[in-house]
Amino acid sequence: MLIILHDINFKMKKALVFLVFLFIAVAQSVVYAQSPGLSIKLLDALSFTISQPDGFDLEYINTGRTKNWLVAKIPDHITVISSRGYVVKAVSGDSNNKEPKVSLTSHISKTNKGNTSGLVFGKVVQLKSANGSAATVISASNTSWNGINPENKFDIDYSVESTSLSGKGGIPATIPVIFTVLQP
Repeated sequence: MLIILHDINFKMKKALVFLVFLFIAVAQSVVYAQSPGLSIKLLDALSFTISQPDGFDLEYINTGRTKNWLVAKIPDHITVISSRGYVVKAVSGDSNNKEPKVSLTSHISKTNKGNTSGLVFGKVVQLKSANGSAATVISASNTSWNGINPENKFDIDYSVESTSLSGKGGIPATIPVIFTVLQP
């Protein structure tokens, strides 16, 4: 009988030790309620790309006056990705005001799939020289993102003043145009 009691005490001690370890393990795994917090700050996105065409046609416009125009129409020339409104500005690279005048006209591209609401296009915008203030070519009051496509594509018509009446005169000077984009 003594052996049986000793066996029962030993088994009870084992069970008691097991229950204590089980209680400690369960107590350690309890998660106390806390109020989680997450702070996310999204920065504005702005991307601007100017594509160089493989080639383009020049159109000669005879105004019947001493100064005529050479016009180059460049499709998909400017691409803008913006998370809010933006403004595209340009200046003529001529800093001495001796080169022929340059003007730009902007249009939405036929391949554009972005948001077109709130866009304002410049028509025959006369560019000032590089040391003058930039002229607004395109302005957008909304993001370029339309929910599916994030980018807006624009066609640009470059008009360069030409003194040749026949359109076959000398090649006009190369005049760089400098574009900038900003979010107001």
